[in-house]
Amino acid sequence: MADPQPVLIIPPEHSTVRRQRYWPVVTLVTIGLTFVVFGLQNLAGGSTSTEVLLDFGAAYMPYFRQGQYWRLVMPIFLHIGWTHILLNMYALYILGPMLERVYGYGRFAFIYIGAGMASSFLSMRMSPDISVGASGAIFGVAGAMVVTGFLHHEVVPHHWRRAFGKILVVAIALEFLVDRFIPHIDNWGHLGGLVGGMILAGLIPPPRPAHVVAGEEKPTQAWVWIPIVLVALSMGWEVRYYYGTREVVRLLREGTRLGAAHQDNQALEKFSRAAALAPNDARPHEALGSLYLSQNRVADAVREFERALKLSPDSTNAQIGLAMAYLKQGQGAKAQQLLSNVIRQAMSTAEGQVQIADLLAQHKQYALAIQHYQAALKLKPDFAAAHNNLAWLYATCDDPKFRNPQEALAHARRAVELSNWKEATFIDTLAEAFYANGEYAEAVMTQTKALALDPNNQEYKDHMARYQKAAAGAGS
Repeated sequence: MADPQPVLIIPPEHSTVRRQRYWPVVTLVTIGLTFVVFGLQNLAGGSTSTEVLLDFGAAYMPYFRQGQYWRLVMPIFLHIGWTHILLNMYALYILGPMLERVYGYGRFAFIYIGAGMASSFLSMRMSPDISVGASGAIFGVAGAMVVTGFLHHEVVPHHWRRAFGKILVVAIALEFLVDRFIPHIDNWGHLGGLVGGMILAGLIPPPRPAHVVAGEEKPTQAWVWIPIVLVALSMGWEVRYYYGTREVVRLLREGTRLGAAHQDNQALEKFSRAAALAPNDARPHEALGSLYLSQNRVADAVREFERALKLSPDSTNAQIGLAMAYLKQGQGAKAQQLLSNVIRQAMSTAEGQVQIADLLAQHKQYALAIQHYQAALKLKPDFAAAHNNLAWLYATCDDPKFRNPQEALAHARRAVELSNWKEATFIDTLAEAFYANGEYAEAVMTQTKALALDPNNQEYKDHMARYQKAAAGAGS
């Protein structure tokens, strides 16, 4: 029997064979796809808009509980502003090619998406806030590099071994330390991604280098199909959800406009259609509850608000609406308990105060609403939305006792100044304040600017027709 053919092992740094340049295809495709999604965010209304982020699949537990499981994947590709995306994509561009070179594009893609999903899940589980960004997945890449450096150091190119070892451990520790002092950093998401990446790297070994055994088959890259399918399905479900929720928002806006015009039957039809279109969305039920409450159909209002709370247990709108319904039913203790919980949660922030004030105004609790708007402005004097919403109440309140046209004009002017005349809603409020003060020509001129920013807004067109009619009557 002949002796076996000896195996020649040639370390890569001493090989005389010219190596082909390695292209980190998954890293580059991921960066490109992330920028495409970022562009779509901006086209849809802005990457910093909470509404856009939620519509695009931000991690948010109340929606995840409703079966929107793509919110595990989509946050990996979403970012808030240019600084956020540039920092994350730079970090991925530095770390991604190193791990992808060691693991191959298939295993690397699996680790990256898997770590990102772990990040989204822990963030939703531990934080009530929405969360987006690739940083959790990038922490997963860093964690996988550390595990690979300790468990499989032989597969790491010699010139990268320090990067896969103690230096990266120190960098990760410093990053977590610094993040503790930076507001709005999702530390739970970072931790979830880091741990997820480390676990996956421990369970999935990197392929053996091709140079170890002459004639060895190239390692399989079939792993890549798992993340491809996950991302493709998530984005497909997200597109379907996005267009569905756009229709729901349109119906809710039309219903609100009709309700304000006391066309209750038409408003009811719009809200009911929205509820049928999105049975797991709390917003149509909140709208129906408010409409029923305005009609003194208290039992129906309670039913709708309870449905909304079942779908979204943390909904401030539904809690306050249900409290108002309880008050009308004579259940003061239950109403007080709900209101106390909501107010206690929101008292510390101007945003929370405005949200409560908006809901109180919607339920005609005008004195309390004004108190909360004023409290918001004490906390944040330059809060444009608080100035705007208080101005609208003073200008349009259906109880003459709370109307104050002069104060409406002062607050509306401040809101428009703070927003640099770029917010159509605030300009519309200023026009309404001019109208409330009898300055009809000024109302027409101001509303022209609102329509220039949002020319298809039917509500603004209706307001303009009213201002023009008043101005024509005043001039005759």
